[in-house]
Amino acid sequence: MNAQIVGKSVLMIGLAGWMTLAVLNNIADPNTNRFHLGTMFEMTLLTGEPNGLGQDLLWRAFPRWIAPVVLWGVAIFQVAISAYLWKAAWGCAVSALRGRRTLPDDVRDTSIRALTCFMALWLCFMCGGMWFGYWIKQGAIQQVHMTLLLLSILAILFVGNRQFEGDPDSMSGHASD
Repeated sequence: MNAQIVGKSVLMIGLAGWMTLAVLNNIADPNTNRFHLGTMFEMTLLTGEPNGLGQDLLWRAFPRWIAPVVLWGVAIFQVAISAYLWKAAWGCAVSALRGRRTLPDDVRDTSIRALTCFMALWLCFMCGGMWFGYWIKQGAIQQVHMTLLLLSILAILFVGNRQFEGDPDSMSGHASD
């Protein structure tokens, strides 16, 4: 088995599994994320800030009732991303088990598209959080989003890289069959 293909398979399986757990967590414990979303939307952590941090952003606040609606929308998007990641992981794993020297183009493309959706989720969370100033008081949550964004970028680079998969043509920049 090609170590690069196995590594790509392990990465895709791991990210698909992680996203699946995130979905299950949202289903099993929706109150935690509803609380954090509601706090962010209402910007309640900024309203009582004694140093006045974020006071000029408070006009952006949303009512707390929107949190469950957003949470279910996010969960639906996460289910779709999870399914897409599992599809890509399956293709990578089958390629590894069959002893392929390279990922087939359709498997690589599916994987990159699935990882791009994964990346888009974290970009949306970061942009939404920036709107509500979550970086001021909810830094740990922003750090998770940033870490997952960086992980998704690195995963796209790793899975998309044809070099070192064992195909001599990929080393010279020529496409393989």
